[in-house]
Amino acid sequence: MPKYYCTDLSISIVEIVADSEEEAEAVMNKFIDKIGKVMTNKVRWDEADWEIKENILDETEGVWVEQ
Repeated sequence: MPKYYCTDLSISIVEIVADSEEEAEAVMNKFIDKIGKVMTNKVRWDEADWEIKENILDETEGVWVEQ
């Protein structure tokens, strides 16, 4: 009987180096495309889902704040 394995995977991307939300989105798409090419014969997935969030340094407090 054929079988396969599956799992739910969650990876927190803690920093995307980009100058805009659009560029960050493009970086994520490139990341997903590269993973797909590397694992094409071993791993397949239904859908990748993410939301780009902007963070700004509050210099007075010295902490990053999500917008």
